[in-house]
Amino acid sequence: MQQRPNILFLLSDQHSAFTMSCAGHPVVRTPHMDRLATEGVQFNNAYCSTPLCMPERVSLLTGRYSHSTGILHNRGRLLDEPTMPQALQKAGYRTAVTGKIHFKQRGVPGTDACDEHLHELGFDEVLSNHGKVAAARSKFADTYQAMLREKGVHEPFRLDYESRYDGTHPHWYVRESTLDEEDYHDAYIGRLTRDWLAGYEGDEPFFCWCNWGGPHMPWDAPGRYAQMYPLDEIDPPLVDPLHNVPADIRRKQEAVLAGMPPDVWDLRQAAQAMPDDAWRACRSHYYGMINVVDDGIGAMLDTLEERGLLDNTIVIYASDHGEMLLDRNLYGKQLMYEQSARVPLIVRWPERFGQGVKSEALVSSLDLIATLLDVAGAEMPVVHGQSLSPLLEGSTQSHKDAVFCEMGPEKMVREGPWKYVYHPERDIQQLFNLDDDPQELENLTGKDERLEQRLREHLLDWLIATETKPNSR
Repeated sequence: MQQRPNILFLLSDQHSAFTMSCAGHPVVRTPHMDRLATEGVQFNNAYCSTPLCMPERVSLLTGRYSHSTGILHNRGRLLDEPTMPQALQKAGYRTAVTGKIHFKQRGVPGTDACDEHLHELGFDEVLSNHGKVAAARSKFADTYQAMLREKGVHEPFRLDYESRYDGTHPHWYVRESTLDEEDYHDAYIGRLTRDWLAGYEGDEPFFCWCNWGGPHMPWDAPGRYAQMYPLDEIDPPLVDPLHNVPADIRRKQEAVLAGMPPDVWDLRQAAQAMPDDAWRACRSHYYGMINVVDDGIGAMLDTLEERGLLDNTIVIYASDHGEMLLDRNLYGKQLMYEQSARVPLIVRWPERFGQGVKSEALVSSLDLIATLLDVAGAEMPVVHGQSLSPLLEGSTQSHKDAVFCEMGPEKMVREGPWKYVYHPERDIQQLFNLDDDPQELENLTGKDERLEQRLREHLLDWLIATETKPNSR
């Protein structure tokens, strides 16, 4: 048996921590994620460091918060910074990355220029592509788009996506994909990664980072996945009474509901204006897309098991951030509500870690990077996370007293039951007691000034300790 484990890091895009059957969801059925949880450790209070795709993925790549990397939005480019895959290479790992890469790398995914940059970031093997939206609309072909063209299915796929974005449909417009299940992007990514695992013959332990594009919108589940959750079974979204909601968040609610002209989509009429079957269809497709990812996980676990590699492979499932999914009249991310900032996190390695454990400890996605370095015997100059190994091994039930999340200048700290959100430039200040109010419906701002001051100071101490840099990239 190898001295060090293989590592399979499975990362989806925009998967709410609440939408797994192992998380208690009343509708969604995720048997393969459930298997990971049964055979591993599930973290019920895991938070992303930034609820936006590229900043979070760069933070996972570097182990540092976005205010430190300087990547605050879905633009910019990481300069010459140490990365986690580079550290694993130095520790003797063979590294690979598959799927939708969102590091803002040089060049177009699938081209030599892009592959060269990903090699520089620490990946020995690169099997990357644009993602489904770019595959439909981009003039620059990648391997996925080339496959669709070769099979003669790209043109109807392109026309479908053009019609989704032509301005005549509301943002939440959904319909079944024109693609067969096997040609659907996330099924392709799962198959690509499974085949890589099936063919790996290296003497070194491997690190494979698989990146799905779903269940990120557009919500377009394919085939049987589009029919998996009948509309009459769909659970309703959380209704926000809009009591003491900061004005900036109200504007976001109004903006995302304005899929039609503003005189039609008035915030106060939103619940009546959105047809009942519309929100049901949104959720139904989202749930079906989760199952595409879930089936990919199952295929990979089966492949590792067939090859006798599963017992010595750490398997991690996580997502870059969550999804509001029409709760509070919002969808998407970039918010500090639990649906957006909390992420699924499951770690399986029964040889060393617990099995069937549900941890309530506060953890950050950056703790995962510290953990991977720890178990691999690798080092990086700076990592803002703290290894989860003691929690995973069961030697402790506690981890840290607080976790932090940020979206540009907006910052959040979770400390015990308290969750405090502060935006110094806009009208956003929120305080929730999640023990008493898990749905975050009662903003307690102004009721305990001393508590708020202490939490603001905690945020400031955290920023100072994690080397704030200007966003000059």
